Amino acid sequence: MSRASITTTAARVVSIALHPFLVLAVLALLAAWRVDPASLPRTALGIGAAIAIVSVFIWQRRRGGHWETVDASRRQERPLLYALALLVAGAYWLWMGGRASATSNGVLAAVAMLCVAGIANRWIKLSLHMASLAFAGVAAWPLWPGAAIVALAALPLLGWARLRMARHTLPEVLGGTALGLLAGVALLAA
Repeated sequence: MSRASITTTAARVVSIALHPFLVLAVLALLAAWRVDPASLPRTALGIGAAIAIVSVFIWQRRRGGHWETVDASRRQERPLLYALALLVAGAYWLWMGGRASATSNGVLAAVAMLCVAGIANRWIKLSLHMASLAFAGVAAWPLWPGAAIVALAALPLLGWARLRMARHTLPEVLGGTALGLLAGVALLAA
């Protein structure tokens, strides 16, 4: 196995391990555990259903030849992904109790982040991997500072992976990171 092949494989492993589904699922479970432990089973079920719905859609788009990669790597592949993600996130928010949910503001901050990324997609394909990890790093701070530090420290590694796999350009990686950081700060300020 060549050095280039090894680094590409390593980048793929990092991208999968820090996929937005996984990062946001861990954040949701952490928030439920720390803020409203009684909601943990409901959170796990809702997150599982949300991931399953979006995963089936992604699999269908990729298998049907509509997408080059499972990451919706081309800008024109993303509008449907954003629409579905927003629909599923809204359903999750309602499932969790809407405004009455202890984690409502976190879900709404993630939805706002997706909306901004969706609007910006007209000009730039912001990295949702970077946005999700940056958001989780900031949002996790009051819940578990150690987890927040790990998430924020992993940002350069994830940025390298997204660039190494040629899924994003440097401006897309930096823009996604900035979006996630801003969404996280907005959540903490709310």
